[in-house]
Amino acid sequence: MTERKRYNLSELVAQSDPNAPTPEAFQEWEQAPMAGTEQAITQHAIDVITQAIRAWESREQALEWLQRLIPALDDERPCDLLGTQEGCRRIAIVLRKIEQGDFS
Repeated sequence: MTERKRYNLSELVAQSDPNAPTPEAFQEWEQAPMAGTEQAITQHAIDVITQAIRAWESREQALEWLQRLIPALDDERPCDLLGTQEGCRRIAIVLRKIEQGDFS
C-alpha cells in the first residue's frame, strides 16, 4: 500500500486559482441554501483568505501573514481565528486597515 501525500493549507492554496471558473459539479451545491453554521463559517473563512490575498497582492505573502502572530489581533495567528464568524470579522477589519496602508 502506498502512502498518501499529506498537504497543508499553504500547499493547497498555492495550487489553487482563485480566478478559475467554478466547475459545473459545484455550481448547484453553491446555490443550495446553507444547512448549518459550519458552512457559513467556511464561506467567511474563504472570503477572508481571498481578502488577504488581495491585500498582500501575493498568495504566498498572504499565507505567511495568516500564520504569523499579529499584534492587532492580540498576538493571535489569523489562521487560528478562521473557524468562527467573529474571528473572521476581526481578521477582515485588520485586512481593511492594511489595504488602506495602516500596518499598525
